[in-house]
Amino acid sequence: MNNQVRIEPKGGKFAVVLEHDGSTQEMDVRDTYQEAEKYAFYVASRVKLDVYYRGLKLDERKG
Repeated sequence: MNNQVRIEPKGGKFAVVLEHDGSTQEMDVRDTYQEAEKYAFYVASRVKLDVYYRGLKLDERKG
């Protein structure tokens, strides 16, 4: 796998997962996809990585 931040479904919620240099870490679990997406882009901006959901690269929504 690549270095990336992923959003993954988790028991009716959404986990934000950081994968970097072969190590995977669940960063947080959010109640809604929108909350998870916002947090995923925050994490991605800090570590300079892209965000993915279901294998597709996401673009950050502005506004």
